[in-house]
Amino acid sequence: MKILITGAHGFVGRNLTETLKAVRDGKDRTRGLPTELELLTYTRQSPEGTLEAYCAEADFVFHLAGVNRPETEAEFLTGNRDLTDRLLSALEKAGNPCPVLLTSSIQALRDNPYGRS
Repeated sequence: MKILITGAHGFVGRNLTETLKAVRDGKDRTRGLPTELELLTYTRQSPEGTLEAYCAEADFVFHLAGVNRPETEAEFLTGNRDLTDRLLSALEKAGNPCPVLLTSSIQALRDNPYGRS
């Protein structure tokens, strides 16, 4: 199973990646997950085209990437809304109907730049 993790360098993404590595490597057998895992990690530093390539082959997506402390308000939209749109568009273009787990924040319910993004 190929698992795409966006935001793999963030707090949740980093810990999820390490946990799944332990499962894959047979070091953690407490979760009942298969060990046949390939982790596709995506971060801001990933080369151009990486997200699209990973979307073509992923069996499951943990979409954890997001911006919560930008330098400008515009970064909320590019780092949150636009990245989510890019992810879903890449999956659609690849004809990949895999499940996508989206994460959010209580800020999503608030009328502020972070919530609107």
